[in-house]
Formats: sequence, C-alpha cells, structure tokens
Amino acid sequence: MSYKISFILSMVFVAMFFLFSGDMISLQFLYSDLDAKSVTISYLISDHGMLDGDFISYIESKYNVDFVSADNYYPLFGDEVTYVLAKDYKPLIMSKENMRVSIQRTTVIGYYN
Repeated sequence: MSYKISFILSMVFVAMFFLFSGDMISLQFLYSDLDAKSVTISYLISDHGMLDGDFISYIESKYNVDFVSADNYYPLFGDEVTYVLAKDYKPLIMSKENMRVSIQRTTVIGYYN
C-alpha cells in the first residue's frame, strides 16, 4: 500500500519535470527562431541602407518581433548597425511572469551590394 502512495506522490515531480522540459524546449525553439530571423533582417537592413521608422515597423509587423536599434544615429554606407530582436514568452512552470527572449546582432550597411 505504501508503494502506491509514494508512486502517486512522485507523479507530481514527474509532471513538473515534463512541464519544465516543455519550457526549455519552447525557449530553445524561440531562440532559434529569432536567430534565423536575424539573418534575414540583417540582409534587409544592409540592402535598405538606413533605419527609419517605416522600415522598423515593417520589420516588426512582418517578422512578429520587437526591434530595438542600439545605435541612435542614421548609419551611412559601411557603418555597423547593432540591433536587438526580442519576443515575449509565457512559461508554463518556470516563472509566473512573462520572460523576454532577446538576441543582439550586428550588420554592415551596404555589405551585400
């Protein structure tokens, strides 16, 4: 009888482990997705040649990310542009609040042309 009670109690820990594993897999998928989008966005920034409000809103709406430029100037041909892509994640068990996953990348204006 006692092994049945211990089995039932241990299932709580097993369920928590599966939820934690689900969070870790989802975070890794989200990070990989942001990394893949950053390659395309870097190419678009390099090809477009500048960062203005319309271009940033186009990137945010098309790729469903939050785009933040770390540089506060209008870059010229050959300048490096550092930017951050971010997205929110609502975890299952890791935290009660939303987690923000972000990556920072750098591209060169006019590199691909």
